[in-house]
Amino acid sequence: MIERRPASRAVRVAMSLAGVALGGLWWVFDVGEALPLPMSALDLLLFAVAAAVMELLPIRLPSGRAVPTSLAVIGAAAVMGASPPVVALIAGVGWVLARSLDRGSAAPGPLLLRIAGAWSLAGVVALGVALGPETWTGSVEVGAAASLNLGAAGAVAVAIVVGAPALDVVAHLHVVWRFAFRRIAEAVEQNIFIGASVASTAVLGALVHPVLGQWTLPTMLIPLFAARVGLDRLALGRRAYDQTIRAMSRLPEQLGTVASDHGVRVGRLAGEVALELGLDAGSIADVIRAAHLHELGRIKLERDATAARRELAIAGAAVIREVSALDRVAGIVELHGDLSQATPGDAELALPARIVAACCELDRYAPDPSEPGQRHEVAVRLVREVGDLDVVAALTRILDRGGFDPASS
Repeated sequence: MIERRPASRAVRVAMSLAGVALGGLWWVFDVGEALPLPMSALDLLLFAVAAAVMELLPIRLPSGRAVPTSLAVIGAAAVMGASPPVVALIAGVGWVLARSLDRGSAAPGPLLLRIAGAWSLAGVVALGVALGPETWTGSVEVGAAASLNLGAAGAVAVAIVVGAPALDVVAHLHVVWRFAFRRIAEAVEQNIFIGASVASTAVLGALVHPVLGQWTLPTMLIPLFAARVGLDRLALGRRAYDQTIRAMSRLPEQLGTVASDHGVRVGRLAGEVALELGLDAGSIADVIRAAHLHELGRIKLERDATAARRELAIAGAAVIREVSALDRVAGIVELHGDLSQATPGDAELALPARIVAACCELDRYAPDPSEPGQRHEVAVRLVREVGDLDVVAALTRILDRGGFDPASS
């Protein structure tokens, strides 16, 4: 099994210290004078309850990662001028209440993460107040009491839309700066609509709170709930699609000619190799799907036929092409059966095909890749049969990290 490891301890410590220092800017720039907080003790309690409700209603990306909508409430409090301890208190109490209501595990790690993030967000507001435009106030002629510091609002929006996914990427990279900018750009692009929805709701809450008071929070919950329903349906469809591909990968196993969970193991390992080599998110998804389905040709050929690998790959590609939107996956599967058949027109498919072929060979000929002798033997075989030293080197690095368990499915 391939497991995504967190950043090194040094990186985590550096990120924590940077967050504490960032929150300290709230006092350096005297935000309390620039944005006097119109929040009573009852408001503080209501904000914490709203944060708890939103913790229970996260929005899930198609990849399965949950984006906490509680950022809208926390961000609104920060834009209004709440100090770092107050913003952190809202986040912490909201998280604890949510875990109490859903009877989830109250592990200290996620709680500290919420508190640190909220503390840092108050510091982001301080930067926005110091560097951004003045506070906008509604027209006196029409009696509008709404006000908004545009610098604070812009800073929080950037932090939610760009900063949050960027920090998540850095926290999960094996090697922090390896393809980091590409991964961050992909994460921001994937998160852009959800992040914009959460950020705009936070800004809206800060804007109307002086007018609506305690009715602010219901107005924030309604648009976020609507966004959650729509995006959850999209994520559900994506997960169902991937689960169907996984189920298809198990069909050849029913014939008895493929080891149990072979496609799943190859898919996990191929995804890690593609990530290690810096492929973009779309290519990584295609590599994983091709790895799951690379043995599908066996269901088209007779069970006892001793077909060559190339024939199996062609047959599998023909089956895959019957499914819409999988033409590129079919091309990878077909090419992996005979890498020598690659043409200049197959340039975009050649590397994914070599990755799938290498991971298939590893799973087939190295029952225990953690054993150095088997690893060396299969590496020599891969150099000879796959011929791509970059793929072999990436595969070796992954095995050296000890993240692959062949017994796991």
